[in-house]
Amino acid sequence: MFRPVSTRWLEVLCPREESVRTLTELARTGALELELRAPSEADFPLKHIADKLARFDALYPSYKRYWERGTWRRGVVSEAPSAVAERSLARIESWRREADPLIGVLQSCEEELIRLKWLEQVIGLLKTGALDFAALSRCGPVLGDFCAILPMDAEVEFPAWTLVRQLPWQQQRCIMVLGPRARLGEVARQVKAVKGRLIERPAWLTGDALDSLARIRARRAFLSTRIVHLYAELDTLFDEYDLGHALGEAASLSWFAMHVGGLEPAGKHLLWITGWTLDLKGRDLSAALDRGCTRAILRLTPPPPGKQPPQVLVNPPWMRPFELFAKAFGVPGSDEVDPTPLLVLLVPLLFGYMFGDVGQGAVILAAGLLLRERFPLARLLVLGGASAMVFGVLYGSLFAREDLLPALWMSPLEDPGTILLVPLVTAVALLSLGQMLAGVGARWRGDLRLWLMQDLGFLVLYVGLVLQLATDGLGWLPLLGALWYLGGAFLAHRRLLGGIAAMGHLTESALQILVNTISFARVGAFALAHASLSVAISSMADSAPAWAWLVIMVLGNLVVIALEGLVVSIQTTRLVLFEFFNRFLRGSGRVFQPLPAPPLVTQGAV
Repeated sequence: MFRPVSTRWLEVLCPREESVRTLTELARTGALELELRAPSEADFPLKHIADKLARFDALYPSYKRYWERGTWRRGVVSEAPSAVAERSLARIESWRREADPLIGVLQSCEEELIRLKWLEQVIGLLKTGALDFAALSRCGPVLGDFCAILPMDAEVEFPAWTLVRQLPWQQQRCIMVLGPRARLGEVARQVKAVKGRLIERPAWLTGDALDSLARIRARRAFLSTRIVHLYAELDTLFDEYDLGHALGEAASLSWFAMHVGGLEPAGKHLLWITGWTLDLKGRDLSAALDRGCTRAILRLTPPPPGKQPPQVLVNPPWMRPFELFAKAFGVPGSDEVDPTPLLVLLVPLLFGYMFGDVGQGAVILAAGLLLRERFPLARLLVLGGASAMVFGVLYGSLFAREDLLPALWMSPLEDPGTILLVPLVTAVALLSLGQMLAGVGARWRGDLRLWLMQDLGFLVLYVGLVLQLATDGLGWLPLLGALWYLGGAFLAHRRLLGGIAAMGHLTESALQILVNTISFARVGAFALAHASLSVAISSMADSAPAWAWLVIMVLGNLVVIALEGLVVSIQTTRLVLFEFFNRFLRGSGRVFQPLPAPPLVTQGAV
């Protein structure tokens, strides 16, 4: 649990024709990261069907809105990719031959429905105006008319031989144009050039404005019904041709081409699949290959020279939100300690110490419980809120009131010295622990001897300096630590220059760790700040009129929870990352990136 686990190198040998099925089953385990070389045309396992995949990719944008109305079934591809692609594309083309005429009529109906909607709005503006729409609708055959919707900033110079009438329109300009029918095309091109929309009056639309509106509404009702029927016919064709199965198979091949790319060939008929797995025994991978009935050989071997295995952290699910702190440094390497189990205790303690209040902690805890399923990191709030409640009992603080609960330990403002001292003592223990964890990492790397010769002496020096500040009579201890460190450095480097350089490094490191120790005083300082802010809120509420007491208390506590909660979270993160982790963690590991599995279903039926 404290040591990251290195993933294992795996090799899978399978028939080239079963490569898609094999990769699909392995990807579903979530335990495979492919180690790919640069893809080339020679070893692309799907190069012989690349034109068919390109055909599918080209058709998808045009038919997406019709295909996604049905359910795609992405099962395991159990045949040769060429046969699957041939069958899927043939079924799609057969569907297209029957669907294209229906889609043409459908699109025509939808376009007409949109134009009639605009025209209905225009005529609605004319029915009470001075313009005689009945006379306009009878113009011809020499005269013609159309309506246009223009952007507000569009500049169009209409010819002198046209009559133009502007109508009120929201955020755009609506104009009606009358002129010689043979020449209106010139004006229409001007409108389109400025991104305007043409609204032409159909030949069947005659009569006055009220009669025309009735005709338009009847036509729109007919078109809406026709569109529903056309979609129903397309849905029926989708089922008749079992298009969901064909699309699912084609999408599976497309997924393979997108995520896998070039794989290392192993002869004319075989294919090597290589990479990393966190299934250290290979049991899940073997079971996946058995489920897919694939003729594949799985082998777990040492990695090739020069390849660094990805690292994974092995922690129980309830600890995993705390991995956020270690991963902020990078994934710990195989020779570094994973601090996650320690952070489960450390982070809530720091947070609760600075934010001790029973009521406010309960609010944070409740927020964490409500959000933990949707946002896994919200589980940090659960332990943080619980710790704040515990320290609230110790401080005797309830919703910024210190006169409701007896303090089981002390009130921060009554003994600020102790509140500041406790974090400093904790810092000494924590930083010393960090130095020892560095020793554990040195043991894993095989550098324990060097750590014992130098870094252990530095730890003795640090503890001696702290004890010397706390009590008299231990001045020999930091001197012993310094001599230990310098002697070890001289023995390690076997030259005087190494010992002299070690003196400068020792001075710098000692000053740095003392500064790190003093930094933990901010934990007590923020505890005092939180208590002071709580007293200020209580004092304001007590001095206000009775009707304002509850308002001040509620708003004050909300401000404290939002503001102090954010500040305390930032300080906790800073102390963990920059004071504690600097002692032992480098984040030299490599992140494991599993191959994403193809989804079983993309769209549900509408």
